[in-house]
Amino acid sequence: MKNNIAVIRICATVLFALAAACGRGDDRAAAAQGARVSTKPSPPPPPAPPPTAEDSARARAHVAALADSVRAAFARAKPLTAREVSELRQDKNAEQVATAQSLGIRAGGQAEIERLERAGRLVALGDSTDWWVLRDMDHSVPYVIPDAKAMLSELGRRFQARLARQGLPPYRLKVTSALRTADTQEDLRKINTYASRTTSSHEFGTTMDVSHERFAVPARLRTAGTGAEEIEADSLEAIGKENAKAMEAELGRAILEMRSEGLLYVMMENLQPVYHMTVRRHLAAQPAR
Repeated sequence: MKNNIAVIRICATVLFALAAACGRGDDRAAAAQGARVSTKPSPPPPPAPPPTAEDSARARAHVAALADSVRAAFARAKPLTAREVSELRQDKNAEQVATAQSLGIRAGGQAEIERLERAGRLVALGDSTDWWVLRDMDHSVPYVIPDAKAMLSELGRRFQARLARQGLPPYRLKVTSALRTADTQEDLRKINTYASRTTSSHEFGTTMDVSHERFAVPARLRTAGTGAEEIEADSLEAIGKENAKAMEAELGRAILEMRSEGLLYVMMENLQPVYHMTVRRHLAAQPAR
């Protein structure tokens, strides 16, 4: 009888141990399954609902009020004075070329431009930034030395700061010309008799032309996400064209500030509606040679 009880107890102990082991196995399997589930990517959030008619009406009213305030701010703006125009036309081509030769680098063609970009000695301007956009460049390529890009970024920042003080939106610059090779400079001479007949500072990646007649709308619009962005962009573009002289003046004054600090040379051209600018000293960290 005692032997039977002992056997029963042993069997019970073995069965309990097996059950516990099975339980731990089930727990491990469940944990592994949970881990597999947790690594599965979450589904994308549902798209935002389209704006309602009421939303669109509010956005249109906002754009109309914005347009009125921008026009009122432009009405207070002052055009360039004769003295300011004279100061913007002091830096002659020979002076700009001499500095360009000292600071810049010549590129013979696209393959060399790409090699210099890999080395950090030329940088791409980028089609669209917070400070500027590029216009079609038929006789130049959108590359400059790092110092020239730093100059353009600082100019864009100062220009928009001046606009903000006038209560105006952050319009952007339009860059119309940058680096030219000897070949593209020669091609330009064939169609533009006013292009430099000798060496151009554009050939060294130090120089850019920026329009003072046309400006790009801000990179970030106030109606973003409301469905009225296109209306706002069209409105601001039309107002910008109406008030190009006011923005020409604010851009010119930002340029004169930087000129007085020895950061750039400028020539407000007579026959092309551009500010022709050459960086005057190192403004960016220099790549290893």
